[in-house]
Amino acid sequence: MKTRSELHFRGRGFDFDITDKPLIYSILNLTPDSFYDGGRNASVDGVLKRIETEMLLGAAIFEVGGKSSKPNFDDISAEEEWARIDPFLEAIHHHFPNIVLAIDSNTPEVIKLALDNGIQIINDIDGFDSEQKLKLVANYKPSVVTMFNGRNFDEEPETLIQTMNTFFANTISDLTGAGIEKSHIVLDPGVGFSDHNTLEFDLMKMRFTKLMTQFDLPIMIAISRKSFAKRLFNLQTADDRLIPTLLFESFMTVLGGRIIRTHDVRETHELIQTFDLLKSELFS
Repeated sequence: MKTRSELHFRGRGFDFDITDKPLIYSILNLTPDSFYDGGRNASVDGVLKRIETEMLLGAAIFEVGGKSSKPNFDDISAEEEWARIDPFLEAIHHHFPNIVLAIDSNTPEVIKLALDNGIQIINDIDGFDSEQKLKLVANYKPSVVTMFNGRNFDEEPETLIQTMNTFFANTISDLTGAGIEKSHIVLDPGVGFSDHNTLEFDLMKMRFTKLMTQFDLPIMIAISRKSFAKRLFNLQTADDRLIPTLLFESFMTVLGGRIIRTHDVRETHELIQTFDLLKSELFS
């Protein structure tokens, strides 16, 4: 296997070397209608205890989110989305002053509030698709996660890879044009985000991870308990999808993914330890 050049994910207050070892990016859904853990993070004390535990297990980034993006989700106002997040931020910053925080939002008003309140990373499922978002990026210079959202494209199997290639090339150009350094940009192939909702599209996007390494940017593995496992193994509930999630996270790591966005930090920590032990065999 070709030796890969040094790879870092950087931003305000952090510099993660992810050349050889994946990074754990913990999901803290603060929305009651998340497809998996909706309502589980209902109290500030509960969130603080979870962060403390997951830091000890190696979680490097914690992502808050106030709006579900599951298929057929009910959209909410910017005010409601922010109201779900805001009560937690002061306590998180007070107890963990050096924490690296991300927000999962595609709402410009919420993105601005997040940046004004010390959040360093913006994860936009729509790939910074508006001038308003790009102006915010240009003004605040956050780190970013930009995702290919198949719900916004006329996806066809024979053109999907070219469509994704073009999307990422254009988005990287837009973000660097707004003053974002390349080491501050993470790419997400958007597994599970398609109007087709077929296993074929999910597997194509997972395999695309290898081609995405051509951009020499960090690649996110964001498949935690998603419905590809339902279609593949008839696992009807998200609670049953841990094992296939870990297996496909391993697959995408071998292909070049380096940031694992997960609901399951303990199990992902064990996965990375195992991967670290076996990588000399995997990459020989």
